[in-house]
Amino acid sequence: MITRVMKIVSSRWVLPISRPVIEDGSVVVADGRIVDIGERREILSKYPGTDEFRCPGTLLPGLINAHSHLELSHLRDIAAPLPHHTFTDWIAGLLARRSTDHTSREERLAAVFALLRDQHASGVVLVADTGNEYLVELGKAAEGWPEIRRMLEYLGPDRQGDEAARLAIEGLDGLVAITGHAPYSTGPELLQYIKGRCRQFKQIFSIHTAESNAELQFLHSRTGIFRDFLEKRNRWDDTFACLGENCSGTIDYYDRLGLLDDRTLMVHCVHVSVPELQLAAERGAHICLCPGSNRFLKVGTAPVTHMIEAGILPALGTDSYASNPSIDLWREMQLLADDHPDLPPEQILAMATLGGAQALHVEQDYGSIEPGRKGRLLHISSPALLQCRTATALIREVVTGGRPVETSWV
Repeated sequence: MITRVMKIVSSRWVLPISRPVIEDGSVVVADGRIVDIGERREILSKYPGTDEFRCPGTLLPGLINAHSHLELSHLRDIAAPLPHHTFTDWIAGLLARRSTDHTSREERLAAVFALLRDQHASGVVLVADTGNEYLVELGKAAEGWPEIRRMLEYLGPDRQGDEAARLAIEGLDGLVAITGHAPYSTGPELLQYIKGRCRQFKQIFSIHTAESNAELQFLHSRTGIFRDFLEKRNRWDDTFACLGENCSGTIDYYDRLGLLDDRTLMVHCVHVSVPELQLAAERGAHICLCPGSNRFLKVGTAPVTHMIEAGILPALGTDSYASNPSIDLWREMQLLADDHPDLPPEQILAMATLGGAQALHVEQDYGSIEPGRKGRLLHISSPALLQCRTATALIREVVTGGRPVETSWV
């Protein structure tokens, strides 16, 4: 006979995300999974004799960082574009920095590991990471790290790049997830090829989308800063078609290529229209916001209210140190609240938890405190949080107060 190891975790506040806040609540965990949740009085009566662990602060599910570039963790000296500089100037600076980088592999890995440990300590349970280098050391979760969903990112703006990318991809094991970079750096046929492989292996297709307002000009007429950028690097040919004014934007472009479905995760989505958001919702596609990176790069703010109205709950991501001075999801929530003061704080908190879980198809494990989910409960506390007397005040402080003084895993 198998004996279940059961415990009750109680706290002054429980934030399930998927249901209203519970004051003086309890969560029942057995064999690493949540089996029940409710008011403490009711839970204790339902499970008499079960060991109880009491927390003084607030319980919530772990945060999910739905977009990062871990391999850039050692690059903290990339300057933000000045008003007279362009988005491609920043890209050129990043490429130049990487091409002259003499940091050893051990040093680069140490920066990655340090960031992962800090993410875990801050309450992040899972990180989605895209990168150009296959870091075999990240293949297995380590103690003190969040779980990692790795995606190898491929570029191919011309025929030579397309062929090289396909050759590399064909040599990969099916367990290695891949994705494309952006609509200006990965040709349309290569994007379709990559998306087809993602469908074959049921993997997430995460791609930069409408981060700069210059994307629309590039898609319409194959002109502008992205054309200039590729020509300067001798990477321009007829790979990209001229779509004309009938293409309404990047999301529309992706849909024309057949890229949109419920495993497509579009990152940034700063310059998107309401019809495009409605189209994305119809296709079941997901969006990840990176307000800290957008502010650093001065590319604008995403139309979050329109996303919510379209029925899309975005995820949140930090991007990398190359475009964000602080890799901290608590700060991302703060910035989002600052950029959109009318956005309800509970929706912002849901983005940092449930939105990421849905976008990465891990909502059966993470994103909310519900029966069946993994029992990875996050406990937070601070003087400001302890002073909250209502659920409304509590959630606002969680979202706008920054990283709590005390953050620990239960």
